[in-house]
Amino acid sequence: MRGIKDKVTIVTGAAQGIGKGIATCFAKEGAKLIIADINEEAAKATAEELKAYGCSTEAYKINLCENDEIEAMMAYVAKKYGRIDILVNNAGVQIREWATDFPIEKLDFVMNLNLRAYYLCSRVAARYMKEQGGGSIVCISSGNSACFTSKRSPYNISKAAVNGLVATFGVEWGRFGIRINAVAPGYVMTDMVKKGIEEGNINPDNIMQVIPMKRFLDVEEIGSSVVFLASQEASGITGQTLFVDAGWSKCGLPEGPDGP
Repeated sequence: MRGIKDKVTIVTGAAQGIGKGIATCFAKEGAKLIIADINEEAAKATAEELKAYGCSTEAYKINLCENDEIEAMMAYVAKKYGRIDILVNNAGVQIREWATDFPIEKLDFVMNLNLRAYYLCSRVAARYMKEQGGGSIVCISSGNSACFTSKRSPYNISKAAVNGLVATFGVEWGRFGIRINAVAPGYVMTDMVKKGIEEGNINPDNIMQVIPMKRFLDVEEIGSSVVFLASQEASGITGQTLFVDAGWSKCGLPEGPDGP
C-alpha cells in the first residue's frame, strides 16, 4: 500500500490477537516493525514469525501504564531508526463487572491502559513526528464506543474517549503534518473469542442478531483498515473514527437472518 514500505512502525499489544493481525498487515507491506508488548516471549515469537515476509521486525517489552517506559521506548526507536513514522495504539483490556461493584484498582487499570496509555504514547510519538515533518497515528477504538453493553462500563467509556482523543489531536496536530485516526472493530474472531464460544461465555446467535453482515470479522480486516489509515492513501483523513464492524453500529434493533 502506498507509503508503508520501510516506514518505522510501532504497534502496541502486537504479540497476539488483533494487534498481531495488524502487525502482519504492516509486515506484508514491508514496514520496519517494532512489536511492543508486555509479554516479551510472545512478542519475540511474533517478531520472528513476521520476518518471513522479508521485513525488519523486533520485539520490545513495555508496560504501557508507565510513562517512563513509553518515553524510553520512543527514544530508543528514534535513535535506532532515525525516526518514528507510524504508531498504532492497540494494547487494551476488558474486564466485566457491574459498575456498582467495579473494583477501583481494576477501573484504574482499564482506564490507564485503554486511554491514558494512548494519550501518552501519542503525544510522545508526536514530538518526534513534529521534528521530522509529520507522521501517522492510528488508535484502536471499539464498536463499544457507540453501541454500549452492560458490565463493561470502563471499557465502553475508555473506547468512546479514544474517539474523542483522535478528534482533538487531529485538530491540534494537523498543522504539523501529523495525522491521527481510529479504527473501531466490531466482533472479531480472535483466539480469545473462540475460547469464549467454546466455554459458553459468548453466544454467537445473540451477537448475529445485531450484525447486519451476519458474520464475525477476521483480524486481517481490521489490520488492512489500520494500514489504509496509516498510508498515504488516506493523506487527507485525520481526526476520524472508522467503524469496521460489519454494520453493528448502524443496526437499530436485533433481527434474525431474514429480517425483523
